[in-house]
Amino acid sequence: MSIYEKYRDCPDINKIIDTINEMLLPKGMYKACHGRYHAMFVVDTVEHILQSLSYDTRTIELSKIAALLHDIGNIAGRWNHARKSAALATVLMEYPVNFLSEEKNIIIQAIEDHSDGKDISSAVGAALLIADKVDISKRRILPFETIDAWHKNLLEIEDVKLYVSNQSIIINYITTKAFSKDLLISDYAKIFDLPLKAAKYLGCTCHFRFNSEKEKFGC
Repeated sequence: MSIYEKYRDCPDINKIIDTINEMLLPKGMYKACHGRYHAMFVVDTVEHILQSLSYDTRTIELSKIAALLHDIGNIAGRWNHARKSAALATVLMEYPVNFLSEEKNIIIQAIEDHSDGKDISSAVGAALLIADKVDISKRRILPFETIDAWHKNLLEIEDVKLYVSNQSIIINYITTKAFSKDLLISDYAKIFDLPLKAAKYLGCTCHFRFNSEKEKFGC
């Protein structure tokens, strides 16, 4: 069993991940999943990014652990959740696993930085930032009675496809005709700005597409 699998199968971690959405929904403010669906999407995406860029298996494993734990601080509310997640992950990482101290630091730093991307300092952190920010499709919507402009846009995004090849990252949003791309770009610039910054750290260019075919990407 890999180190990541030990964390993925840890009952305490699973209980937190599966309780996050229940804690957020009654507040009436946060309608996007921060629980199991989102965690596993981010795990799969960081793995895809770093495998495609030929990173070593240890770096990929650290990135998957960071992805699994990156939102666990939401159990205590959304405010300052990245720092809360890093603090809780520090405690959970006392779980008996053979980490080097610098590896723990990489994971904690990546988690603490994943919301704002102010201090990208590792491939783990860069991949986590991209993976977290590209998850903006209707699959992430939680049931709620009112829909504001942001979440209406989420409902119009059917899926997101990410292609990594030849030092290029292409993020393709599959949308309906009603989707307002300009509204999304103007109101939520960090969804585009932060992946650009993270891709640059990884030595990649980053491009955004809407309803494009993979063959048109040149990768």
